[in-house]
Amino acid sequence: MITFWLTLNWLIQLLLIMLSVSTALHALMNKNDPRSSLLWIITCFSLPFVGPILYLVLGINRAHNKVLSLGAVADTSLSTIPKPITSVDKKSRPLSPHQRLSLAVTGLPLSEGNQIQILSQGENAYPAMLKSIHEATEWVYLSMYIFESNGVGEQFIDALADAVERGVNVRVLLDGVGSWYSLGQTRKALVARGVTTLTFLPIGKMLPRFTLNLRNHRKILLCDGKHAFTGGMNIRQCHLVQTCQPNRATKDFMFSLKGPVVQQIGQIFENDWFYACGEKLPSKYYDINTYGQSSCRAISDGPGININVLTKVMISALNSAQSSITLVTPYFLPPNGLIIALQSAALRGVDVSILLPVHNNQPYIHWAMRNNMRHFLAYGVKIYYQPSPFVHSKLLLIDDHYCQIGSANIDSRSLRLNFELNVEIFDADFAQSMAKIINNDKQQAIEITPQKLNKRSFVIKAWDAFWWLFTPYL
Repeated sequence: MITFWLTLNWLIQLLLIMLSVSTALHALMNKNDPRSSLLWIITCFSLPFVGPILYLVLGINRAHNKVLSLGAVADTSLSTIPKPITSVDKKSRPLSPHQRLSLAVTGLPLSEGNQIQILSQGENAYPAMLKSIHEATEWVYLSMYIFESNGVGEQFIDALADAVERGVNVRVLLDGVGSWYSLGQTRKALVARGVTTLTFLPIGKMLPRFTLNLRNHRKILLCDGKHAFTGGMNIRQCHLVQTCQPNRATKDFMFSLKGPVVQQIGQIFENDWFYACGEKLPSKYYDINTYGQSSCRAISDGPGININVLTKVMISALNSAQSSITLVTPYFLPPNGLIIALQSAALRGVDVSILLPVHNNQPYIHWAMRNNMRHFLAYGVKIYYQPSPFVHSKLLLIDDHYCQIGSANIDSRSLRLNFELNVEIFDADFAQSMAKIINNDKQQAIEITPQKLNKRSFVIKAWDAFWWLFTPYL
């Protein structure tokens, strides 16, 4: 009997050793950061059974493999879109080294001859979007993270259903987590009225697959291949700032786009649709005529084959800045590469300004951001708090000719896990229009100085630092 228990104990210890060795080897071979690898190796060996289990649950980045296993179309397929031939002057532009990197990373040409219209708040964005849906005669594609079923959401449901009734091919893609905001009522209402609607990684399929964080955060509306809308705005009553309750009002932008860049955005939607259900949408007509002077490139980012696309493009653009950088974002917890790029820009004399909301809808992110400010103020980066209502805008403005718009926040969730869409715009007139809006907001904002930041009590500083520890997961 004693021999049996000794043998069993020996076998259990052997299994624990093998489990620790195998998980430690996996961390050694697959982690990109040596500090992370070393920490997990120590954890696996110092905590038998518990350490390896923790690594298997928390330490393995499943995003890359999961995306591939779910059958997503590689973003590199976008490179098959032909470069439109236009009469726009191709002479050298500012940020030309950045243009070369952006082309190499995205595989997409810079499309010439686009027209971009700024639509501030829901009061301007929603009527334009609804008008485009009502005027559509062939097809409408809509992708939204949050699509509420009440208020303005009802107007969109009615418009999409009316389009179906007049023979328009309508496809709506809703995110599985974003759908929580409407408790699934939006999808039910759309399906009931004959609108073809899919849920991107629905809840029932997420949990066993560890895909809770793989969210489709893009905001896209496409109509007849002629007109596209994108930006940071969801379909929510709170974006109607003038009529919404002050404590819920949310400022943001959508942008109306016409020209060859619409085709690039359309291809991104088609890839997402294939990802969601395996259906390859039939080829559609896209109007590649010129409507303006903006040179644009759609930047699709997500945990696919070509990772960290948007981070690479942003770092390159920041490193190209000569005079000014203005960043507007609701959530500012950047990865190390972006931190260094912003610090370096300030050190070489570039005027770097970051505009954040004074009150955040995610308080724990607000606390973590507040602790993170010291890493920027010490290098001369200027940080401003914008007064209420809550500012949900995502904008990057460099010098007097470059702007980046879209859905991506400056945090790990957006830049590592979510499927995002930004558009980079080379156009001095557009950049100056955006600068005028941002500078007006900056005049009403409160600058955060090192002195103001240091006035926090020890308890608040410790509280902020505690939440900062969770930056990779917020």
